[in-house]
Amino acid sequence: MAKSRPMRWWSGPRAILRTVLMLDDTPHSIALGTAIGMFIGMTPTVGIQMLLVMAFAFVTSRFLHFNRMAALITVYISNPITVLPIYWLDYQIGSMIVGGTLSYETLAGILEYNSIREWWATIVALFVEIGVPLVIGSLIVASIASAITYPIIWYLLSTMRRGYSKKRHSHGERVAAPSGE
Repeated sequence: MAKSRPMRWWSGPRAILRTVLMLDDTPHSIALGTAIGMFIGMTPTVGIQMLLVMAFAFVTSRFLHFNRMAALITVYISNPITVLPIYWLDYQIGSMIVGGTLSYETLAGILEYNSIREWWATIVALFVEIGVPLVIGSLIVASIASAITYPIIWYLLSTMRRGYSKKRHSHGERVAAPSGE
């Protein structure tokens, strides 16, 4: 019999979702963290997204509580595999508003780099050569994606925890409900 390997949270979308849903916090805090991570993940900030999450958490800590781990996990929505389609969508949406003529192939070429120096040149090219439509489009896409993410994650958490609580009670066990209820 083959020995199964433990699934890591970064190994795929289902594993990431499962990891987020298993975090120990209120449904609101986790859903808000996920929505914030989604917003940042859908912007052209690959390479500094985790720093942005932590900076946002620091700046808003007095008046906004969100699950930082949920946000940090969710920024990985943009990764080396998804960054080109995400940025292309961002650019296309922005181009509908402010214009733009960049081709998919040109964007793919801009996003190719092999070193930190080339990464920095890529970031500069993104913002100098195609910055306005890319940033405007990313703000629109990120806003929509994060607005959709919050209620979905909140619903999944609430439903899952309600089901967990009912299941435990139906077996006659006296246990506290998972956090957030």
